Amino acid sequence: MQQRFSILAFFLCCTMIIGTALWYPKWEQPQTEATLSWDVAGYYLYLPAAIIYKDLKKLSFKDDITNKYHPSSEFYQAYLQENGNYVMKYPIGLAILYLPFFLLAHLFAIGTAYPTDGFSLPYQFGISWGSICIAAIGLWMMRKILLLYFSELIVGLTLILVVFATNYLNYTAIDGSMSHNWVFTLVAYLIWQTIHWYKSPSFGRSTAIAACIGLAALSRPTDILICLIPLFWGLSSISTFQERLIFWKKHILQLLLIVAVVAAIGSIQLVYWKYASGNWLVYSYQDQGFSWLWPHIKDVLFSYRKGWLVYTPIMVLSLIGFIPLYKRYRFLFWGVAIYFGLHFYLTAAWDIWWYGGSFGQRALIQAYPVLLFPIAALLTMLLTPFANQPKQIKKSNLSLSVKRIGLFLFATTCIWLNCMQTYQAHGHGFEVDAMTKAYYWRIFGKAKPTDLDKKLLDTKEDYQGERKNINSIYTNNFEQYVDTVAYTKEYAHSGNQALLISTNNKYTPTINIPLAPQKDKWLRVSAQFYTPQKEWDIWRMTQLIVQFKKQDQVIKSRMIRVQRQMGERAWQSNWTDMKIPNENFDTLSIVFWNAGSTKTLFIDDLTAEVYEAK
Repeated sequence: MQQRFSILAFFLCCTMIIGTALWYPKWEQPQTEATLSWDVAGYYLYLPAAIIYKDLKKLSFKDDITNKYHPSSEFYQAYLQENGNYVMKYPIGLAILYLPFFLLAHLFAIGTAYPTDGFSLPYQFGISWGSICIAAIGLWMMRKILLLYFSELIVGLTLILVVFATNYLNYTAIDGSMSHNWVFTLVAYLIWQTIHWYKSPSFGRSTAIAACIGLAALSRPTDILICLIPLFWGLSSISTFQERLIFWKKHILQLLLIVAVVAAIGSIQLVYWKYASGNWLVYSYQDQGFSWLWPHIKDVLFSYRKGWLVYTPIMVLSLIGFIPLYKRYRFLFWGVAIYFGLHFYLTAAWDIWWYGGSFGQRALIQAYPVLLFPIAALLTMLLTPFANQPKQIKKSNLSLSVKRIGLFLFATTCIWLNCMQTYQAHGHGFEVDAMTKAYYWRIFGKAKPTDLDKKLLDTKEDYQGERKNINSIYTNNFEQYVDTVAYTKEYAHSGNQALLISTNNKYTPTINIPLAPQKDKWLRVSAQFYTPQKEWDIWRMTQLIVQFKKQDQVIKSRMIRVQRQMGERAWQSNWTDMKIPNENFDTLSIVFWNAGSTKTLFIDDLTAEVYEAK
């Protein structure tokens, strides 16, 4: 059976990907959860613009598509130039890769009753399943590559781990239309062609290598780094590098072909920029850039917001695996280590190091093909270390057994964690943009987190137990005020008047309440809230800010975004809890701040209570 284990593992992986896709059919999801939404819509927009609407400059169709399909909360996928034309934010590479699946979907839409607008169901379905096909090709290529160096058992287990225990599952089965899945397959094919080019160089293999590099860089410009793979692959020492230089010199024409093809592919983007903006070079990411001297290494690895090893802890095996890779497979070590090291640095140096709404650290997924090598090397060391040394002392065998049991328990835990959090990440309470430590552990393992749990996305404190010895220290139904800007009679929860938050009234009057420190006591500030139209952008939501102050010095501060837990057109109670500090303070301060929303919010029946935790 072991002779075919990698094939069995491959089909298990494909079954897992397809099963997950059918569990959450992205192509059937509405609006911002659809396949062609958010960043994917930006990568894809070239195709309907050029082929259906013949409008790559003005994008005059964008408002109709936005109003009908709502692929994002606002149109950010292209921005207006001084010449009156729009320029796409994202590069054109993925659109080229999507093209065959787009054309199939377009032909199907033409022959049926579906709208041929580029965003109806056939297009959503075509890009989704095209992405799954690309994932299968990438996994099959990695199976073939790994079998050149490792056993069937090791290769099969390695494939199972990367699919079942990492966020690669999410970015193939559900969010596979993002760039990471496609570049993963390009990297896999590049490695395969590189290995065989050094064995049997040809102009055909040179062209294939160049196509992989060019398309990857045209999809994500930072992925030009994959050119390091063919440069350093197979090097194990200085002497082998000298041999490599001789080899390159002998095949200089093929190297020049690689450079020419990569340049030709890259020129597609330059031609588009010149066509749309009048300039050959455009920095379409505008105010986003890199912090080269201060990369966010700790955050990328360990933060609860998007820490790689927090959400994909199985990949610690890849880091440990560099040790056996260096000792046993040094000819693989330098190519893998140099590429991954620079790729990781580039990922951490990006100012938006959390890479927007995503499950885990998605920017590292396209490096997984090279990271499978140290994982396979580690598994080989742990599972077959004494293959050529049958007479080992019992102590070594016992130690090996303990390590194997530990590996099994760790791997199964990581598989459970990945599957559970993939489930949570799609409509079950998982925060994909700004996760916090407090909220992470509040919802850990929960199938159905509540809206009230979301308070911990804003504050570290939220008391859920029974309260005792409750003492109300402040109440206000806002009936005594006559300021027509801050107060309104349009809606009220009790009485005739409420506090108003709007674009014209971003700050409510600050409420200062005299209060002294109290040991082991909690504070709850609550109110009733009403909105005719909910604000969905968390960065624009109204904040309830509560502070303990000593004169003008803030001793402790907490806030919650009110609309996180709210619906529309119904009064709803909301509150924030915080433990009263032991430090010397004399004032409790309460204020509401509109962080940029254009939606109106009404507040009534404000209460502050001191209580003890039971």
